[in-house]
Amino acid sequence: MNNLETLDNILLSNNVVDNFYNKYNSNKDFKNWLDGILPEVDKCEKQIQRNPWHKYNVLGHILHSVDEMNKQTQNLPANDRRLLSYTMFLHDMGKPVCHIERMKDGRLIDSFFGHNVESANVCDRVAHNLGFDGNEADKLRTLVYKHDIFMFIKDFPTDNPHWRRLDNNVIDEEIADLSQHGDGKQLMRYLVMIGRSDNLAQNEKMTKDSLAMLDKFDNMIDERDAMY
Repeated sequence: MNNLETLDNILLSNNVVDNFYNKYNSNKDFKNWLDGILPEVDKCEKQIQRNPWHKYNVLGHILHSVDEMNKQTQNLPANDRRLLSYTMFLHDMGKPVCHIERMKDGRLIDSFFGHNVESANVCDRVAHNLGFDGNEADKLRTLVYKHDIFMFIKDFPTDNPHWRRLDNNVIDEEIADLSQHGDGKQLMRYLVMIGRSDNLAQNEKMTKDSLAMLDKFDNMIDERDAMY
């Protein structure tokens, strides 16, 4: 079994966190290979997240999010399961280079503005090494780039210029954009799964409303499909 096959097996396992750390910390050949193509892994392991939304360092959050995704994809085709597993593995790899410290509500927190762009750039660099080419590499990059759109979609009226109100227009806009990269409806559903996996790997004290919004988003997609 080569190193990529080993990583595949880890990322599609039922215990991603322990399996990854066990292999990464005990197998020098595997660690050297992964660090060679993804030096961001070590940086993510060292990057803490002093932020009320998080309870793990960046790599810990990433691995837990892969675990959460695998729970949702049991009935999907193998290629789609792999695509979504790697989407979660790569979705926050750009965080360390975006790290800033700032004061919010009287406390010092870590923030990572623009990390989706940096993570998408990582995808561009490593997709081929991870066995993704052509359309699949494009889907991977697109899903990573868009993984955090739900941070800026709210289920309540808002005057914030960076936020959008959840409605059918938002769903239609996103599906139209995603259709440039494949089946827009399917990719939209996958983005909801990505948002859910991301939230479930965060601080559960903070994510109740976000998860409820994702459920509503999912239901609105169903209702939209029933109309056409």
